[in-house]
Amino acid sequence: MGWLSGAQQVAFARRDLETLTRRLGAAGVTASALAPGRLASVDQHSAAVRDILTMDGGTLGVVDLAAYAQGVLDAAAEADWTPETHHCSPCPTGEWIALRLLAVCALAEASPADDVPDIDPLLFS
Repeated sequence: MGWLSGAQQVAFARRDLETLTRRLGAAGVTASALAPGRLASVDQHSAAVRDILTMDGGTLGVVDLAAYAQGVLDAAAEADWTPETHHCSPCPTGEWIALRLLAVCALAEASPADDVPDIDPLLFS
């Protein structure tokens, strides 16, 4: 998405994350459907995602979260897992995938609305 303006990147990322949240919810993969012990797992996944994205000075903005979620979804698709097949999928890592995606969505909801990336000054050189 490097060719899009910062505001467009954020808008598309928010749209993608909202769509993911709706897909997870429609499939019954929601924080409210989890037992209290599983909610703690979502918190642990959130911390892991935060650590991964902020390692080496990265950010925790919605653009980075959307890209990370897409990577998880791509890997999940290779294992024949989708939110819609979560409960009937033979994927042994399906629970991990669901918790990781819930964590990404939770982080996105907590992300500030004005996290527009800086414009690259080299574009105007």
